[in-house]
Amino acid sequence: MKSSLGIRPDPSRPIISIGTINVDQLMGPVAHWPQPGTETVYPDYEMRIGGGCGNFGAALQALDAHQHIVVNVGKDAMGDWLCDQFGPLADHWHRSDTITSVTFGLTHPDKERTFLSNEGHSSIFDAAMVREMLAETRVDGAIALFVGSFLMPGLVPDCASLMQELHDKGAIVALDTAWPTGGWSDDVQAHLESWLGYVDILLINDAEAAGILGITAAEFAGDIETYLAKIAVKLPENAVIVVKRGADGATAFANGRVHHAPVRGTIDVVDTVGAGDCFNAGFLMALQNQAGLSDALRAGIEVAGKAIASKPRRYPEISDLCPDVAAVLTAQLPTGEEIMTFDRLENS
Repeated sequence: MKSSLGIRPDPSRPIISIGTINVDQLMGPVAHWPQPGTETVYPDYEMRIGGGCGNFGAALQALDAHQHIVVNVGKDAMGDWLCDQFGPLADHWHRSDTITSVTFGLTHPDKERTFLSNEGHSSIFDAAMVREMLAETRVDGAIALFVGSFLMPGLVPDCASLMQELHDKGAIVALDTAWPTGGWSDDVQAHLESWLGYVDILLINDAEAAGILGITAAEFAGDIETYLAKIAVKLPENAVIVVKRGADGATAFANGRVHHAPVRGTIDVVDTVGAGDCFNAGFLMALQNQAGLSDALRAGIEVAGKAIASKPRRYPEISDLCPDVAAVLTAQLPTGEEIMTFDRLENS
């Protein structure tokens, strides 16, 4: 079933995120896997907010965005710590009677990462919790981002119905698929197929785009426009596909046209964890603020670039951004009849 809704963000509505949050504990650099029964001491350690919603929410919080975070955490010290990081934004979070999910990230000399995670609270997050946390929130005109859905087995079966409910209430549904733990299996593809008809903004990277299409990353890179058009037919009319491409910037496909924004200048990359979530924050905040697609791509790249160049992680504030991007994210917001649909913005 494919629905149709013009992209019409209302700047007075919050940016909603629905998905994973956990505690990240990063240690390294690990050049060789330790022998069993031994102890190894590493010089670097950092404990910070993790998970798709966690990174996204922290980035928006630094930008002073209007947001509503829909997550659960465990009833333990780690859950308390996560709530403390977000203050009043966490007042409505569901506290599940289990331990909080923790991810141990092992950093390597080549800047790659290996992640070890427990199931914890993420495994029992479900649609009932989502509906409860959204009960008092106006969603018409809001951007509602689903992120990390495949990491929450209790939510996956009901994602399509949740997306349809939000879509039918006038929300702009965004989806960051992330990489499914078991790869792009038939079950994963079937679930994704049932979701895409309600997804107005699809946020993926090169590897995820290739996985969705069942092709290699090299094939996708060789003819991006053609392959994005194949994905676009599964989405609602006026939908936008955004491909995050690392050092190559970001590419979007909307209304049959490709838009590309390169990385400006040189970024001293020291920590890529959460880069895509930080991009999502800048990009979606710009769209919610009535920016055009090209400006929104640049905002996403700028926010992500500042974050991944920091160690320990520091999410950029508006004052840290280039003047043109800062202007996009702080523009005077239109109201009522002044609000333009996305296709009108692109063609104006």
